[in-house]
Amino acid sequence: MEFWSIVGDITILLGAAALIGIITEKVGISAVVGYLIAGTLVGPGMLNWISSGEDVIREMAEIGVALLLFTLGLEIDGQKLKQLFGRGIFLGLGQVLGTGLLGWAISRLFHVNEDTSIIVGAMAALSSTAVVAKVLQNRAEIDAPHGRVILTVLVLQDIAIVPLMIIVGVLGAKQGDTSVAVLVGGAAAKFAALLIIIFLVGVLVLPRVFGAALIRRSAELPIVVGIVTCLAAMWLAFQLGASPALGAFVAGMILAGSPFAAQVRGDVAPFRSIFLTLFFVTTGMLANLPWLVEGYHLIWVIGIAIGIIIAKTIIVWIVGIACNIPRRVSISSGLCLAQIGEFSFVLGSASLATGIISDDVFQLMISASLLTLLLAPLLIVRSRQVANWIDKKLGRTLIDESDDAIKSMKNHVIVLGYGVAGKSVTSSLLESGNQVLVIDMVPVGVLQARKDGASSIIGNVQRRDILEHAGIRSAKMVVSTLPDYRATVETIDQIRSLSSSIPIVARARYSRHATLFSSAGADIVVDEEVCVGRTLGEQVMRQLGL
Repeated sequence: MEFWSIVGDITILLGAAALIGIITEKVGISAVVGYLIAGTLVGPGMLNWISSGEDVIREMAEIGVALLLFTLGLEIDGQKLKQLFGRGIFLGLGQVLGTGLLGWAISRLFHVNEDTSIIVGAMAALSSTAVVAKVLQNRAEIDAPHGRVILTVLVLQDIAIVPLMIIVGVLGAKQGDTSVAVLVGGAAAKFAALLIIIFLVGVLVLPRVFGAALIRRSAELPIVVGIVTCLAAMWLAFQLGASPALGAFVAGMILAGSPFAAQVRGDVAPFRSIFLTLFFVTTGMLANLPWLVEGYHLIWVIGIAIGIIIAKTIIVWIVGIACNIPRRVSISSGLCLAQIGEFSFVLGSASLATGIISDDVFQLMISASLLTLLLAPLLIVRSRQVANWIDKKLGRTLIDESDDAIKSMKNHVIVLGYGVAGKSVTSSLLESGNQVLVIDMVPVGVLQARKDGASSIIGNVQRRDILEHAGIRSAKMVVSTLPDYRATVETIDQIRSLSSSIPIVARARYSRHATLFSSAGADIVVDEEVCVGRTLGEQVMRQLGL
């Protein structure tokens, strides 16, 4: 009977999540927020439709988190790890450490004990991968300058959950006079044992299993084997005294580095949305609305939420500038990351279960998190607009007004952006004897353009003063290689306001954007999808000998 009660509870949770998720999507708010609200409404704090005990619900949430981390681990292969090195790793570490230390310091100022302050700082440091990535993808801003910065930080935050969970385990295991060194050493030894066992199984056993002809021919068995691997890693981690979610994550990473990773990812992918939904809705159940209206709790929650938004934006801004990321991009990235994310719930739930934080602190952080997540889609949508406004108020950035060589340029070609496409265009123009001026947002790109023989300045091409400084009225052509279609449209509009006759050649990543560029005033639009399709056709015909 208890089993079917749990099945009924899962049905209620997922049904409510689907209904309210649809409603929130209709009004322009992320469905994740709807899942959280659904959990809050049907949970013990409101309607109390869930008959299972609180411990059972938390265990359901832990299973959902573990499965979520397993699918996340499947995405983090060697190539993605390599992308973290260089400037990206400093940006991500700077954001996590800066926010965490600030959260710890503020908590200590309010006389919160040491262990609780550490957890508060850790929870504040993590943003919402699910919400931010989904909104950016819907807005086609994943490849925009701020989109690439944000994804780098989010990936590093997701990996940071592993050491943070170890810290939670260490703090929760404190007993008597046991030294921190002994606790850390024990946690590290358990993690090493877990890693070695899962790695050996992943190298010696799983390749043979997935390589079996029967497995390859079956549509169901690969899914079963992948889920069994995840559950086995969770059980092993629990037996070793580590977090089951940590075991699932390690199993996913081991599988991600294996030759059959693509097969596992493809088979497990359909379950990911269910895991995410179950996790978010059970997390929403942990919010307690009656607690929120008691005393000054609501005021504290609003204050913490506002503080998180402001502090995270400023920290990412400062760290971004230190990493030579343009001010506008840094501010926009900070606004997009200014929330408390889903993995903060993992840390909070684990800390509450082990007694590191009190229920009041947990409710305070969870309630503030829900509020920041409600505001997150709006902040992400307005982030670039706000960043441009602040950038203008603070004055122009990083253009050399005394550069006589640039001011004296006539009949030159202006290339916007210096990525792969920009480098190729610039190289062809220089080889044909043209003068080229490159405008890019990233200092590295500007320096590389100069090394390659072109003149270059750093700046936001959507700004009138940058285009005027580049001599837009005396140039003979503008070539836009910007990947962000919104930035391209705004830039074409700005160019046309300065010169109605200069030819504009624009790159369109997707066919649906080509018409927008033509309407804005581009003379020639190079449609990447059409070009790729034509090249694919030629290669196929050549391969077939036709």
